[in-house]
Amino acid sequence: MEFSYKSLVVVFGGGGYVGYWVTEKLLASGYRVRVFDKFLFGREGIDTLKHPDLEIVYGDMCDVNAVYQAVGGADCVILLAALVGKRFVDLASVPYREVNFIASSVVLDSAVEHGVERFIFTSTDSVYGELNGLVYETAVPEPMTLYARLKLRFEERLLKAKKRTFHPTVLRLGTCYGFSRRMRFDLIPNTFIRDAVYKNQVVVQAPDSIRSFIHVCDAARAIVACVNTHVNLISGEIFNLAAADQAMSFKDVTSVVKQIWPSVEVELMDGEADLMDYKLSSKKLEKLLDFNFEYSLRQGLEDLRDILLEGKCGDPYSIKHVNG
Repeated sequence: MEFSYKSLVVVFGGGGYVGYWVTEKLLASGYRVRVFDKFLFGREGIDTLKHPDLEIVYGDMCDVNAVYQAVGGADCVILLAALVGKRFVDLASVPYREVNFIASSVVLDSAVEHGVERFIFTSTDSVYGELNGLVYETAVPEPMTLYARLKLRFEERLLKAKKRTFHPTVLRLGTCYGFSRRMRFDLIPNTFIRDAVYKNQVVVQAPDSIRSFIHVCDAARAIVACVNTHVNLISGEIFNLAAADQAMSFKDVTSVVKQIWPSVEVELMDGEADLMDYKLSSKKLEKLLDFNFEYSLRQGLEDLRDILLEGKCGDPYSIKHVNG
């Protein structure tokens, strides 16, 4: 079944870095959108989206009643919201497990009870942990961090909920970069281009570490593509989501930055590469959804450079631009 015009999509975390673009693209596609978000980093981004089909709900995913009410009437739920980053994990007062697994489960239960047709969950490529080489969705995950373990546990619970009238989908997202109205500068490519523009210097820890990157707009486009496509193609499926030609080391990212900002000084610090040294294959997504990645790393960072030079990000070193 495909969605009809004006179907309601509820986006948990719709005011976030990826969520802003998902919300914008859903509205542009003709959906009604209800954003549910706590806006931990402010709501300046989402407030730029003035649209008659947009409803914004300030809420906490740990509030069971609020979540249940927010899901009411939805045809599709997109779960982006999660606590991400070391500074959250280190705070004893932050309900890390409660948000990233228990509250997510409440969203799932509410969706099932309300008869929501499809549920799209953005997981993380870090569930693959210690694997190396080219990694497909059939690989057995080996998560090494609490964040990744909780994501994998919820993946498993979500996919078990599949039935004839409920169609879950998991997207294992690589490392995003690029401009968003709710900006993040704790993501490696964004950090490097910011420091090149403002300091003319980039310091790289563990330069041989490898990530699979994806522009934030391409990530949002893939999520919306899952809303648009027939459920038979996505029901109960897991998809990797990162650009095939953008699996590279931190050192390689600085080479792209240097092409954009030639005068930058790059300092490579000694240190062992971390455990993430695999490359994601997104062939399954590209084939089934006829999906193409539009942004190269260079194009995305050139756009961000121009936005920084125009001062559109305010203070790029502000804590509000940092999740971890």
